[in-house]
Amino acid sequence: MKRCMLIINPTAGRERAKYHKENLRRQLENMFDDVELRETEKAGDATLWAKEAALIGFDAVFSMGGDGTLNETINGLAQANKPIDFGFIPLGTINDLARALNIPLHPEVAIDMLPRCKTVKVDIAKANDRYFINTIATGIMPEAVGHVSIEQKTRLGPLAYFLTGIKAMQAHETSLFKITTPEGSSIYRSPLIVAMLTNSVGSFRNLAPQARVDDGKIWLGIFKDFNYLDLLKVIPEFLSGQPLTSELMTLKALEEVRIELVGDHPLSTNMDGDSGPAFPLDIKVLPSFLSVYVPE
Repeated sequence: MKRCMLIINPTAGRERAKYHKENLRRQLENMFDDVELRETEKAGDATLWAKEAALIGFDAVFSMGGDGTLNETINGLAQANKPIDFGFIPLGTINDLARALNIPLHPEVAIDMLPRCKTVKVDIAKANDRYFINTIATGIMPEAVGHVSIEQKTRLGPLAYFLTGIKAMQAHETSLFKITTPEGSSIYRSPLIVAMLTNSVGSFRNLAPQARVDDGKIWLGIFKDFNYLDLLKVIPEFLSGQPLTSELMTLKALEEVRIELVGDHPLSTNMDGDSGPAFPLDIKVLPSFLSVYVPE
């Protein structure tokens, strides 16, 4: 008997999940003999349940919610470290993994495609004791976008993060970082560092356009210390989708990296859209860790 656990965040996507959960359950009941529906009430529920499902022998876990629900579910599956298929219906503001995997961003379409889907292998990465599937970032921009309001996200979508981030970059605040790879250590002064697993970051595809979900690489983008005039120049190029040049960002393809903050001023991190772990960051890719349902 094939079993599936369906984890839903009822508050995600301006509470849109409640309008789609029965349709999603019906589709999954055509794919599995038994579908167990659970709705999150607090942070950590999705992680706990996904881990439980993997450990007790469910065949698949599906989630429906935003980027936070996705990250929590991934963490539960990673902690269990047992083979299990994973699927998700995106209801977030950014939905970078869905974009990278060509999963429809409209929940109705994503649900309708499930009978015609396949599974593909996808990398994840571990930063200290937590896991991520899209990005972990630090610097003035992640600090700012962490305060984007629900109203801004509702009104502007992904553009809310971009505009907030650009405004923050105008302050021209940088930090000093020590980056250590198997080849050695270097010191960088940067306003923004982002480690990426996919070619979609904040809904844009020009930070690491060559990144693939199964290439076994962490794409580390280290932005250079540029002034306001540089910023004005790069905005039109960025919005047009052109890849960033080496004058603006150093890009490294790695399997592991350690990022340390030099100095005693505090700086937070952002992981898959939510608060991330504290410095120092020890990041390592876990190649082809997940089997994810995608459109055939």
